[in-house]
Amino acid sequence: MSVTGGATKPQLAIPGLYPQRGGKPRSLGAFESFTMSAMAPAGAVIFTNPFDTAKVRLQLQGEQLRKAAKTGAPAPVAYKNSFDTIYKIYTQEGIKGLQKGLTPAVLREGSKNLFRIGMFDPILTMMHDPVKGKPPAWKRMVAGSLCGVMGAVSCNPFELVKTRLQSSSKGAISVGHQHGYTGTWHALSSIFKEDGVRGLYRGSVLSMGRSVFGSGSNLAAYSMLKDHLITEKQWKDNAWLDMVCGMSSGIISCICMNPIDVCRTRYYNQPYEGGKGLLYSNGFDAIKKIAKNEGPTAFYKGFFPHFLRIGPHFCLTFVFLGILRRGCTDFYSYLDMRDSFAAFDKDGNGMLDESELKDALHSVVQDRGGERGYEAMIDSYADRIMESADVDHDHMISSKEYPAFIKEVTAIVGERQIKR
Repeated sequence: MSVTGGATKPQLAIPGLYPQRGGKPRSLGAFESFTMSAMAPAGAVIFTNPFDTAKVRLQLQGEQLRKAAKTGAPAPVAYKNSFDTIYKIYTQEGIKGLQKGLTPAVLREGSKNLFRIGMFDPILTMMHDPVKGKPPAWKRMVAGSLCGVMGAVSCNPFELVKTRLQSSSKGAISVGHQHGYTGTWHALSSIFKEDGVRGLYRGSVLSMGRSVFGSGSNLAAYSMLKDHLITEKQWKDNAWLDMVCGMSSGIISCICMNPIDVCRTRYYNQPYEGGKGLLYSNGFDAIKKIAKNEGPTAFYKGFFPHFLRIGPHFCLTFVFLGILRRGCTDFYSYLDMRDSFAAFDKDGNGMLDESELKDALHSVVQDRGGERGYEAMIDSYADRIMESADVDHDHMISSKEYPAFIKEVTAIVGERQIKR
Protein backbone atom coordinates (compact mmCIF):
# COMPACT_ATOMS: atom_id res chain seq x y z
CA MET A 1 0.00 0.00 0.00
CA SER A 2 1.41 3.31 -1.05
CA VAL A 3 2.04 6.09 1.47
CA THR A 4 2.67 9.02 -0.86
CA GLY A 5 0.71 7.57 -3.77
CA GLY A 6 -2.92 6.61 -4.18
CA ALA A 7 -4.46 4.04 -1.91
CA THR A 8 -7.31 2.99 -4.16
CA LYS A 9 -7.17 0.40 -6.90
CA PRO A 10 -5.37 1.69 -10.01
CA GLN A 11 -7.72 3.15 -12.61
CA LEU A 12 -8.13 1.44 -15.95
CA ALA A 13 -5.58 2.85 -18.39
CA ILE A 14 -7.20 3.85 -21.69
CA PRO A 15 -4.53 5.14 -24.11
CA GLY A 16 -7.13 6.64 -26.49
CA LEU A 17 -8.18 9.14 -23.82
CA TYR A 18 -4.73 10.76 -23.84
CA PRO A 19 -4.02 11.47 -27.54
CA GLN A 20 -1.76 14.44 -26.76
CA ARG A 21 0.47 12.53 -24.28
CA GLY A 22 1.33 9.40 -26.19
CA GLY A 23 -1.53 7.47 -24.60
CA LYS A 24 -0.35 8.01 -21.01
CA PRO A 25 -2.13 10.02 -18.30
CA ARG A 26 -0.31 12.45 -16.05
CA SER A 27 0.79 10.93 -12.75
CA LEU A 28 2.66 11.94 -9.61
CA GLY A 29 6.38 11.82 -10.27
CA ALA A 30 9.37 11.65 -7.96
CA PHE A 31 9.59 15.44 -7.65
CA GLU A 32 5.98 15.81 -6.51
CA SER A 33 6.23 12.86 -4.11
CA PHE A 34 9.42 14.08 -2.45
CA THR A 35 8.14 17.66 -2.24
CA MET A 36 4.87 16.62 -0.61
CA SER A 37 6.73 14.27 1.74
CA ALA A 38 8.73 17.24 3.04
CA MET A 39 5.93 19.83 3.06
CA ALA A 40 3.27 17.83 4.94
CA PRO A 41 5.22 17.15 8.17
CA ALA A 42 6.85 20.60 8.06
CA GLY A 43 3.34 22.06 8.18
CA ALA A 44 2.19 19.65 10.89
CA VAL A 45 5.00 20.53 13.30
CA ILE A 46 3.78 24.13 13.52
CA PHE A 47 0.77 22.82 15.44
CA THR A 48 2.55 20.15 17.51
CA ASN A 49 5.83 21.85 18.49
CA PRO A 50 4.48 23.13 21.87
CA PHE A 51 3.92 19.53 23.00
CA ASP A 52 7.43 18.65 21.92
CA THR A 53 8.81 21.52 23.99
CA ALA A 54 6.90 20.25 27.04
CA LYS A 55 8.21 16.72 26.44
CA VAL A 56 11.83 17.91 26.33
CA ARG A 57 11.44 19.91 29.56
CA LEU A 58 9.93 16.93 31.41
CA GLN A 59 12.61 14.55 30.22
CA LEU A 60 15.38 16.92 31.29
CA GLN A 61 13.72 17.47 34.67
CA GLY A 62 14.00 13.72 35.29
CA GLU A 63 17.76 13.98 34.89
CA GLN A 64 17.86 16.97 37.27
CA LEU A 65 15.86 15.12 39.95
CA ARG A 66 18.19 12.12 39.72
CA LYS A 67 21.29 14.27 40.25
CA ALA A 68 19.69 15.96 43.29
CA ALA A 69 18.72 12.62 44.83
CA LYS A 70 22.27 11.34 44.36
CA THR A 71 23.80 14.27 46.25
CA GLY A 72 21.07 14.48 48.89
CA ALA A 73 20.28 18.06 47.92
CA PRO A 74 16.67 19.31 47.77
CA ALA A 75 15.09 18.63 44.40
CA PRO A 76 12.88 21.47 43.19
CA VAL A 77 10.14 20.23 40.87
CA ALA A 78 9.53 22.80 38.14
CA TYR A 79 6.85 20.82 36.31
CA LYS A 80 4.27 18.45 37.82
CA ASN A 81 2.88 16.96 34.62
CA SER A 82 2.36 17.62 30.92
CA PHE A 83 -0.41 20.17 31.27
CA ASP A 84 1.37 21.94 34.13
CA THR A 85 4.45 22.18 31.92
CA ILE A 86 2.52 23.73 29.04
CA TYR A 87 0.71 26.11 31.40
CA LYS A 88 3.90 27.31 33.14
CA ILE A 89 5.78 27.79 29.88
CA TYR A 90 2.86 29.80 28.49
CA THR A 91 2.39 31.99 31.59
CA GLN A 92 6.10 32.78 31.95
CA GLU A 93 7.33 32.72 28.35
CA GLY A 94 4.16 33.11 26.27
CA ILE A 95 3.43 31.55 22.89
CA LYS A 96 7.02 32.25 21.90
CA GLY A 97 8.18 29.97 24.72
CA LEU A 98 5.92 27.13 23.63
CA GLN A 99 7.20 27.51 20.07
CA LYS A 100 10.89 27.51 20.98
CA GLY A 101 12.88 25.53 18.44
CA LEU A 102 10.19 25.91 15.77
CA THR A 103 12.60 26.94 13.00
CA PRO A 104 14.91 23.92 13.41
CA ALA A 105 11.80 21.76 13.95
CA VAL A 106 10.43 22.77 10.53
CA LEU A 107 13.85 22.22 8.92
CA ARG A 108 14.13 18.90 10.72
CA GLU A 109 10.76 17.64 9.50
CA GLY A 110 11.40 18.72 5.93
CA SER A 111 14.91 17.23 5.66
CA LYS A 112 13.96 14.07 7.56
CA ASN A 113 10.75 13.18 5.76
CA LEU A 114 12.16 13.91 2.34
CA PHE A 115 13.74 10.49 2.90
CA ARG A 116 11.56 8.92 5.61
CA ILE A 117 8.28 9.21 3.72
CA GLY A 118 9.58 10.01 0.23
CA MET A 119 11.73 6.88 -0.08
CA PHE A 120 9.29 4.43 1.52
CA ASP A 121 7.32 3.55 -1.61
CA PRO A 122 10.38 3.22 -3.90
CA ILE A 123 12.25 1.01 -1.40
CA LEU A 124 9.19 -1.13 -0.68
CA THR A 125 8.61 -1.57 -4.42
CA MET A 126 12.23 -2.72 -4.82
CA MET A 127 11.75 -5.26 -2.03
CA HIS A 128 8.33 -6.51 -3.12
CA ASP A 129 6.80 -6.67 -6.60
CA PRO A 130 3.26 -5.17 -6.36
CA VAL A 131 2.09 -7.76 -8.89
CA LYS A 132 2.63 -10.45 -6.23
CA GLY A 133 0.05 -8.87 -3.94
CA LYS A 134 0.34 -7.04 -0.62
CA PRO A 135 3.79 -6.81 0.95
CA PRO A 136 4.12 -8.60 4.31
CA ALA A 137 4.54 -6.68 7.54
CA TRP A 138 8.25 -7.44 7.89
CA LYS A 139 9.06 -5.93 4.49
CA ARG A 140 7.16 -2.76 5.41
CA MET A 141 9.04 -2.64 8.71
CA VAL A 142 12.41 -3.03 7.00
CA ALA A 143 11.58 -0.41 4.36
CA GLY A 144 10.35 2.01 7.04
CA SER A 145 13.43 1.43 9.17
CA LEU A 146 15.82 2.06 6.26
CA CYS A 147 13.98 5.26 5.38
CA GLY A 148 14.04 6.31 9.02
CA VAL A 149 17.81 5.86 9.25
CA MET A 150 18.35 8.00 6.14
CA GLY A 151 16.04 10.65 7.53
CA ALA A 152 17.74 10.62 10.95
CA VAL A 153 21.17 11.22 9.42
CA SER A 154 19.92 14.07 7.23
CA CYS A 155 18.15 15.94 10.04
CA ASN A 156 20.48 15.35 13.03
CA PRO A 157 21.99 18.89 13.14
CA PHE A 158 18.50 20.43 13.26
CA GLU A 159 17.34 17.85 15.85
CA LEU A 160 20.30 18.70 18.08
CA VAL A 161 19.66 22.45 17.83
CA LYS A 162 15.90 22.03 18.34
CA THR A 163 16.40 20.14 21.62
CA ARG A 164 18.83 22.69 22.99
CA LEU A 165 16.64 25.66 22.06
CA GLN A 166 13.56 24.02 23.58
CA SER A 167 15.40 23.51 26.87
CA SER A 168 16.31 27.19 27.03
CA SER A 169 14.54 28.85 29.97
CA LYS A 170 15.17 31.05 33.00
CA GLY A 171 14.25 31.17 36.65
CA ALA A 172 12.17 28.58 38.49
CA ILE A 173 11.14 26.71 35.34
CA SER A 174 14.70 26.24 34.10
CA VAL A 175 15.74 22.60 33.65
CA GLY A 176 18.77 20.98 32.08
CA HIS A 177 21.94 22.62 30.88
CA GLN A 178 21.47 26.10 29.39
CA HIS A 179 23.55 26.64 26.26
CA GLY A 180 22.69 30.32 25.76
CA TYR A 181 21.96 30.21 22.03
CA THR A 182 20.10 33.18 20.56
CA GLY A 183 18.67 31.33 17.60
CA THR A 184 19.00 28.50 15.10
CA TRP A 185 21.90 29.86 13.08
CA HIS A 186 23.78 30.96 16.20
CA ALA A 187 23.40 27.44 17.59
CA LEU A 188 24.57 25.77 14.37
CA SER A 189 27.58 28.06 14.00
CA SER A 190 28.52 27.74 17.69
CA ILE A 191 28.42 23.93 17.59
CA PHE A 192 30.41 23.88 14.35
CA LYS A 193 33.07 26.26 15.73
CA GLU A 194 33.46 24.22 18.92
CA ASP A 195 33.33 20.67 17.58
CA GLY A 196 33.16 20.82 13.78
CA VAL A 197 30.94 18.61 11.67
CA ARG A 198 31.30 15.84 14.24
CA GLY A 199 29.58 18.06 16.79
CA LEU A 200 26.58 18.59 14.51
CA TYR A 201 26.15 14.83 14.23
CA ARG A 202 26.53 14.15 17.93
CA GLY A 203 23.88 11.63 19.02
CA SER A 204 23.19 10.51 15.46
CA VAL A 205 23.54 6.84 16.43
CA LEU A 206 20.74 7.28 18.97
CA SER A 207 18.63 9.10 16.39
CA MET A 208 19.16 6.30 13.89
CA GLY A 209 18.20 3.73 16.52
CA ARG A 210 15.11 5.73 17.40
CA SER A 211 14.13 5.93 13.74
CA VAL A 212 14.63 2.21 13.17
CA PHE A 213 11.89 1.52 15.70
CA GLY A 214 9.86 4.69 15.17
CA SER A 215 9.72 4.88 11.39
CA GLY A 216 9.59 1.13 10.93
CA SER A 217 6.55 0.80 13.19
CA ASN A 218 4.91 4.03 12.02
CA LEU A 219 5.06 3.52 8.26
CA ALA A 220 4.30 -0.21 8.48
CA ALA A 221 1.30 0.35 10.76
CA TYR A 222 -0.01 3.25 8.69
CA SER A 223 0.25 1.46 5.34
CA MET A 224 -1.14 -1.84 6.66
CA LEU A 225 -4.10 -0.24 8.43
CA LYS A 226 -4.90 1.93 5.43
CA ASP A 227 -4.64 -1.10 3.17
CA HIS A 228 -7.00 -3.10 5.41
CA LEU A 229 -9.61 -0.36 5.79
CA ILE A 230 -9.77 0.29 2.05
CA THR A 231 -9.69 -3.26 0.73
CA GLU A 232 -11.55 -5.08 3.52
CA LYS A 233 -13.82 -2.41 5.02
CA GLN A 234 -14.36 -0.36 1.82
CA TRP A 235 -13.41 2.95 3.42
CA LYS A 236 -12.93 5.85 1.04
CA ASP A 237 -9.49 7.36 0.54
CA ASN A 238 -10.10 10.70 2.24
CA ALA A 239 -8.93 12.90 5.11
CA TRP A 240 -10.90 10.89 7.70
CA LEU A 241 -9.07 7.70 6.68
CA ASP A 242 -5.71 9.50 6.86
CA MET A 243 -6.62 10.85 10.30
CA VAL A 244 -7.55 7.44 11.77
CA CYS A 245 -4.53 5.66 10.30
CA GLY A 246 -2.13 8.46 11.21
CA MET A 247 -3.25 8.64 14.85
CA SER A 248 -3.24 4.85 15.26
CA SER A 249 0.26 4.56 13.82
CA GLY A 250 1.34 7.38 16.14
CA ILE A 251 0.34 5.35 19.23
CA ILE A 252 2.38 2.36 18.09
CA SER A 253 5.33 4.54 17.12
CA CYS A 254 5.35 6.40 20.44
CA ILE A 255 5.49 3.14 22.41
CA CYS A 256 8.47 2.00 20.35
CA MET A 257 10.36 5.31 20.34
CA ASN A 258 9.99 6.77 23.83
CA PRO A 259 12.83 4.84 25.57
CA ILE A 260 15.39 5.93 22.99
CA ASP A 261 13.86 9.42 22.91
CA VAL A 262 14.57 9.85 26.63
CA CYS A 263 18.19 8.79 26.17
CA ARG A 264 18.64 11.01 23.15
CA THR A 265 17.19 14.10 24.87
CA ARG A 266 19.51 13.66 27.86
CA TYR A 267 22.52 13.01 25.62
CA TYR A 268 21.83 15.99 23.35
CA ASN A 269 21.37 18.50 26.14
CA GLN A 270 24.23 17.54 28.47
CA PRO A 271 27.15 19.97 28.93
CA TYR A 272 30.38 19.29 27.02
CA GLU A 273 34.04 20.03 27.69
CA GLY A 274 36.68 19.44 25.07
CA GLY A 275 34.14 17.75 22.84
CA LYS A 276 33.28 15.17 25.52
CA GLY A 277 30.01 14.84 27.40
CA LEU A 278 30.21 15.38 31.14
CA LEU A 279 27.28 13.05 31.95
CA TYR A 280 27.25 10.41 29.21
CA SER A 281 30.14 9.31 27.03
CA ASN A 282 27.88 7.95 24.28
CA GLY A 283 24.35 6.79 23.59
CA PHE A 284 24.85 3.33 25.05
CA ASP A 285 26.34 4.85 28.19
CA ALA A 286 23.21 7.00 28.53
CA ILE A 287 20.98 3.91 28.27
CA LYS A 288 23.04 2.04 30.87
CA LYS A 289 23.16 4.90 33.39
CA ILE A 290 19.48 5.76 33.11
CA ALA A 291 18.50 2.12 33.62
CA LYS A 292 20.87 1.72 36.58
CA ASN A 293 20.11 5.00 38.35
CA GLU A 294 16.41 5.50 37.63
CA GLY A 295 15.03 2.11 36.69
CA PRO A 296 13.13 0.98 33.58
CA THR A 297 10.19 3.33 34.16
CA ALA A 298 12.52 6.27 33.46
CA PHE A 299 12.51 5.32 29.79
CA TYR A 300 8.85 6.27 29.60
CA LYS A 301 9.19 9.66 31.24
CA GLY A 302 7.48 12.28 29.14
CA PHE A 303 5.43 9.57 27.38
CA PHE A 304 2.14 11.48 27.55
CA PRO A 305 3.51 14.79 26.17
CA HIS A 306 5.47 12.69 23.66
CA PHE A 307 2.20 11.16 22.49
CA LEU A 308 0.48 14.56 22.56
CA ARG A 309 3.10 15.60 20.05
CA ILE A 310 3.57 12.37 18.06
CA GLY A 311 -0.11 11.35 17.79
CA PRO A 312 -1.44 14.65 16.41
CA HIS A 313 1.77 15.15 14.43
CA PHE A 314 1.46 11.91 12.50
CA CYS A 315 -2.27 12.50 12.18
CA LEU A 316 -1.76 15.97 10.67
CA THR A 317 1.21 14.80 8.59
CA PHE A 318 -0.77 12.12 6.80
CA VAL A 319 -3.88 14.31 6.52
CA PHE A 320 -1.82 17.09 4.90
CA LEU A 321 -0.01 14.55 2.74
CA GLY A 322 -3.31 13.10 1.57
CA ILE A 323 -4.75 16.54 0.82
CA LEU A 324 -1.68 17.47 -1.22
CA ARG A 325 -1.66 14.13 -3.04
CA ARG A 326 -5.36 14.12 -3.88
CA GLY A 327 -5.26 17.78 -4.85
CA CYS A 328 -2.33 17.26 -7.20
CA THR A 329 -3.90 14.09 -8.64
CA ASP A 330 -7.22 15.85 -9.23
CA PHE A 331 -5.43 18.74 -10.93
CA TYR A 332 -3.58 16.35 -13.24
CA SER A 333 -6.87 14.58 -14.03
CA TYR A 334 -8.40 17.94 -14.91
CA LEU A 335 -5.50 18.71 -17.26
CA ASP A 336 -5.84 15.28 -18.89
CA MET A 337 -9.57 15.78 -19.45
CA ARG A 338 -9.02 19.29 -20.78
CA ASP A 339 -6.43 18.07 -23.27
CA SER A 340 -8.43 15.07 -24.47
CA PHE A 341 -11.62 17.16 -24.81
CA ALA A 342 -9.71 19.70 -26.91
CA ALA A 343 -8.31 16.88 -29.09
CA PHE A 344 -11.77 15.40 -29.73
CA ASP A 345 -13.41 18.81 -30.26
CA LYS A 346 -12.39 19.12 -33.92
CA ASP A 347 -14.27 22.34 -34.68
CA GLY A 348 -13.20 24.00 -31.40
CA ASN A 349 -16.70 25.13 -30.43
CA GLY A 350 -16.45 23.72 -26.89
CA MET A 351 -18.97 20.94 -27.61
CA LEU A 352 -18.73 17.35 -28.86
CA ASP A 353 -21.50 16.71 -31.37
CA GLU A 354 -22.60 13.21 -32.35
CA SER A 355 -20.01 12.99 -35.14
CA GLU A 356 -17.15 14.06 -32.87
CA LEU A 357 -18.40 11.73 -30.14
CA LYS A 358 -18.27 8.75 -32.52
CA ASP A 359 -14.80 9.76 -33.73
CA ALA A 360 -13.69 9.85 -30.09
CA LEU A 361 -15.17 6.40 -29.51
CA HIS A 362 -13.30 5.06 -32.55
CA SER A 363 -10.06 6.25 -30.88
CA VAL A 364 -10.90 4.87 -27.48
CA VAL A 365 -12.84 1.67 -28.27
CA GLN A 366 -10.65 0.28 -31.01
CA ASP A 367 -11.61 -2.41 -33.54
CA ARG A 368 -10.13 -5.80 -32.61
CA GLY A 369 -9.25 -6.63 -36.19
CA GLY A 370 -12.33 -6.95 -38.39
CA GLU A 371 -14.68 -7.14 -35.42
CA ARG A 372 -18.18 -7.98 -36.62
CA GLY A 373 -20.76 -5.26 -35.99
CA TYR A 374 -18.13 -2.78 -34.85
CA GLU A 375 -19.82 0.32 -36.31
CA ALA A 376 -23.21 -0.71 -34.92
CA MET A 377 -21.54 -1.17 -31.53
CA ILE A 378 -20.02 2.35 -31.73
CA ASP A 379 -23.48 3.77 -32.50
CA SER A 380 -24.88 1.87 -29.52
CA TYR A 381 -22.14 3.17 -27.24
CA ALA A 382 -22.71 6.74 -28.49
CA ASP A 383 -26.41 6.47 -27.62
CA ARG A 384 -25.53 5.05 -24.21
CA ILE A 385 -23.13 7.92 -23.48
CA MET A 386 -25.63 10.54 -24.65
CA GLU A 387 -28.28 9.04 -22.40
CA SER A 388 -26.07 9.15 -19.30
CA ALA A 389 -23.84 12.19 -19.90
CA ASP A 390 -25.99 14.61 -21.93
CA VAL A 391 -27.65 16.25 -18.94
CA ASP A 392 -29.18 19.19 -20.85
CA HIS A 393 -30.42 16.91 -23.69
CA ASP A 394 -29.01 18.99 -26.55
CA HIS A 395 -27.43 15.92 -28.22
CA MET A 396 -23.95 17.26 -27.51
CA ILE A 397 -21.36 16.78 -24.75
CA SER A 398 -20.09 19.98 -23.16
CA SER A 399 -16.89 20.34 -21.14
CA LYS A 400 -18.98 20.21 -17.94
CA GLU A 401 -20.54 16.93 -19.08
CA TYR A 402 -17.21 15.49 -20.20
CA PRO A 403 -16.35 13.86 -16.81
CA ALA A 404 -19.54 11.80 -17.14
CA PHE A 405 -18.39 10.86 -20.66
CA ILE A 406 -15.04 9.69 -19.23
CA LYS A 407 -16.81 7.64 -16.55
CA GLU A 408 -19.06 5.90 -19.08
CA VAL A 409 -16.22 5.25 -21.52
CA THR A 410 -14.12 3.72 -18.72
CA ALA A 411 -17.02 1.40 -17.87
CA ILE A 412 -17.41 0.41 -21.54
CA VAL A 413 -13.72 -0.41 -21.99
CA GLY A 414 -13.75 -2.39 -18.75
CA GLU A 415 -16.72 -4.44 -19.95
CA ARG A 416 -14.97 -5.20 -23.24
CA GLN A 417 -11.85 -6.38 -21.46
CA ILE A 418 -13.91 -8.76 -19.31
CA LYS A 419 -15.62 -10.19 -22.38
CA ARG A 420 -12.32 -10.72 -24.21
